[in-house]
Amino acid sequence: MTLRNLLALLALAVAGHSTAWAQDGTTDPAFSAVPFNRWLGEGDQTHFRWTARVSGAELSSHQRLLTKVEIEVDGAELVSRRGHGELVMMIQFQDSAERVYQAHGSIDLAEVKDEAAKSNFNYAQEAFVLPGDYRVSMVIFDTKTGEHSAMQKPLHVNALRNDPLPRAWKDLPAVELLHAMDAPDVWFHPDIKGQLQLPLTTRRPLRVEVLMNASATGPMRGLSVGTSSTRSLGNLLPALKVLSRVEVAGGGLRVTLLDIPKRHVIFEQDAVHPLDWERVRGALTEADPNKIDVRALEHREQNAQFFVEQVRQRLAAGGGEGEKPFRVLLVLSGPTTFNSGEDMHPIEPSHDPNTKVYYLRFHVPPERLTVPPLPFYTPGPQGRRGGLATSQQPGIVAEPFDSLEPLMKPLQPRLYEIYSPEQFRKILGGLLDEIGRL
Repeated sequence: MTLRNLLALLALAVAGHSTAWAQDGTTDPAFSAVPFNRWLGEGDQTHFRWTARVSGAELSSHQRLLTKVEIEVDGAELVSRRGHGELVMMIQFQDSAERVYQAHGSIDLAEVKDEAAKSNFNYAQEAFVLPGDYRVSMVIFDTKTGEHSAMQKPLHVNALRNDPLPRAWKDLPAVELLHAMDAPDVWFHPDIKGQLQLPLTTRRPLRVEVLMNASATGPMRGLSVGTSSTRSLGNLLPALKVLSRVEVAGGGLRVTLLDIPKRHVIFEQDAVHPLDWERVRGALTEADPNKIDVRALEHREQNAQFFVEQVRQRLAAGGGEGEKPFRVLLVLSGPTTFNSGEDMHPIEPSHDPNTKVYYLRFHVPPERLTVPPLPFYTPGPQGRRGGLATSQQPGIVAEPFDSLEPLMKPLQPRLYEIYSPEQFRKILGGLLDEIGRL
C-alpha cells in the first residue's frame, strides 16, 4: 500500500471513529489503517524526539483504578515538521487475555506556531483498569512523511489490599478508556459503560434518600474546574454516581440535589438505577451561579432553614398507606458556611426510631496562593548599609467553617470525614454493612 492510499484510509477510519466498549475490547478503526503491529516490532526508530510514560494505577473518586499514559513531544520537533499533514499518537492497552483497547489523537501540523518550540507538547490518555498485567504500546507518526516511532511498556496493577468492596468490580471490562471532557461531564464520565456492583441486602423494607448540596462550598463562579466550589463538586459528583449504583433489595433509592443559595431543588429522581445524568447536567447548567436571582438575594437569611426543611421532608417521606419503611438519609456536602444574619435554628429532633442520618462531608486539598510581598531586612556587605527586600510567601486558602452539621445535630447524624477515594471506599463498605443490619 502506498503512503497516499494509507493516509486516505486513515482519514476515512478517523472519520468513522467510535470507541464503544465491547466484551472483546475497544478497537479504534484508525489502527487498521496503518501497520501498527509491524511498527511495534521495529521499535523506536528515533525519527522523533519524544518520550512516553505509563503511571501506576491509583484509586480514583469513581472508585475505579485509574492509570494514565502520557506522550511528550519536543516542541522544536513540531516546528521542524510544520506544514501539511498531522502528527498522530496511537495508544493501545493489551490485557492478559490478548484483548486490545485502542485510542488515538493528532496534531494538525499546519497550525503549529513558532512559539511551540519553547515548550513540549503533551498528549495524555486516561483509563480505568482492573488488577492484572498489561502491555501498553505507543506509536507516533507523521502522516506527511510516513516517519514513525514506537515503544512498549509493561503495566502491573495491584489488587486493593483488604478491599472493603470486593465485589464492586464484578463484570467490569479490564480496561475502559476515558474521553477528554469539560465540566460537569468530566466529574461524572457518562462515556463509561461499566458499572459498579453495590448490592444492599436489608432486614426490612428500606428507603434510602441521598441529599446532595450541589452548591457545596458557597457561591460558584461558573462550572470551571479550578474554583473551590467546583473542586468540591469534583468529589461530590463521582460519589453521587457511586451511591446511585447501590441496589436496595426490598426498597428504593431517591436522589435530590439542592441549590441552597437559591433555595431550590434542582434535581430529583426516585427509583434511581441508573442516575439520569442528562437531567443532572441540565440542572447544574441551569443553576449557573452567574445567573443572579434577585428574589433569592432578598431572602438569603432563609437559606439555612431551606436546608433544614429539605432534611425534614426527606425523613418524613414514606411509602404508600400502611407502609412504614425504615428511612436512611445520606447527606453529601463539602464544608458550607452561611452568611451572618442567617436563621441558624437547628432542626427539631426526630422521635421516629425508624430513621437514621449519615453526613458524608467531603474535603478537598487546600488551595495554595501567593500572598502580597512581605518586606524583610537584608544586611549589606561589611561596611555598607543594608536595605529592605520583598519575598513572595506561599499562603493557604483554608476550607470554610461548616454550618450544616450544627443544623442537623439534634438528629444525631453519623458524621464521616472524607479526604480521599481510599477513605470513601472504606467508609462506603462499612456504611452498606451497617445499613443492611438496621
